[in-house]
Amino acid sequence: MKKGLTVLLFAALSSTLTAADINWDELEKKAQQYTGELEKKGAGDSSRGTVTNLVIPGQPQGRTIDNSARELTEADKRHITVHMKLANRHFARKNYPKAIEEIELVFEREPDNAGARFMRAVIAGRLRDHKTAWYNVLIAKDKDGANPKIDSFINKLKTVAPEPENPEWVAGVFRSVPVTASEKVCDVIERLLLDQVSHNITSLQIDDFIEESGTVKVPVQIECSSPPEKDAILGLLRKATGNDASIKSSEGKKLSLNFSIKGLPLINPAVKPVSELQEFIKGLTEEIDVAISDSVEREAENKQLDIIYEISTRDFKTLNDFLRKIAPYSPKFRVQNLKLAYITGTQSIIWKCKVQIFFQIT
Repeated sequence: MKKGLTVLLFAALSSTLTAADINWDELEKKAQQYTGELEKKGAGDSSRGTVTNLVIPGQPQGRTIDNSARELTEADKRHITVHMKLANRHFARKNYPKAIEEIELVFEREPDNAGARFMRAVIAGRLRDHKTAWYNVLIAKDKDGANPKIDSFINKLKTVAPEPENPEWVAGVFRSVPVTASEKVCDVIERLLLDQVSHNITSLQIDDFIEESGTVKVPVQIECSSPPEKDAILGLLRKATGNDASIKSSEGKKLSLNFSIKGLPLINPAVKPVSELQEFIKGLTEEIDVAISDSVEREAENKQLDIIYEISTRDFKTLNDFLRKIAPYSPKFRVQNLKLAYITGTQSIIWKCKVQIFFQIT
């Protein structure tokens, strides 16, 4: 059954999309007619005016990637100060769920805030969630390496849980530790698209995951506007996954490869059922800057819905934000494909995506 969801255009782009909805084919035709008429009349005559070439956007050839740290505004600093004070208050009272809520609000403005990461690590340690403790304390250590309290905590943590050699998380992607292969695959793709090596990638397709003996194999096809940097891409994927990545084929601007996810289940073992699905999705699109233009829905087994969404987003990180909000309610999900595109009538670039999400319904 095909359903069109209300198009919820993200705030930063909504006015541009509406105002710039231009029929470029018709405009080009009129421009050609106009220049043809000038040539017939004698365009060389200065009294007739000048012919201006009309440049019409085609397929984007890549992206400008800026990984410089975002400068905190005064509003950001006030936000961080207020929520760190509240987090400290809840922490002192051992109200850890409330402290975590406040810490997450700090991460929204400064993902690598050393104080917030250290507090989150200590809370995780007290709750015996050693993976989360290691993840957060290593970020804190990277940001504030001279802090003796961080070193002391790391030494204590080592006595109960050794530092992971191949951690579940992806370094450089500031999210909670993934609990399924679906989550980690999206984190790996986000990490790839944050790196300069991906600047010329124009489309990316992820085929069905293959689960074999506790390993999830992920087949990926990449298209670029110029020959891809194969060795650099493979090296990045190996580092991000902590596992193997290999090239299946390479021809010109196309690259087909596999990477593997180990230690994480394909199916979410603690999935929550969702009711009022359309309202749930509508609320998320209002919260996060994505635009859903269409969806195709079919019933799957075990009271599950299999829905394919067509989504536009300004960057992959934003799409991953959206999917992480959905993850607790989804047995599994997959970004089927991404394609770089212009917003109609502008030179602003977005990703047009097709995403498959399974939902556990009540």
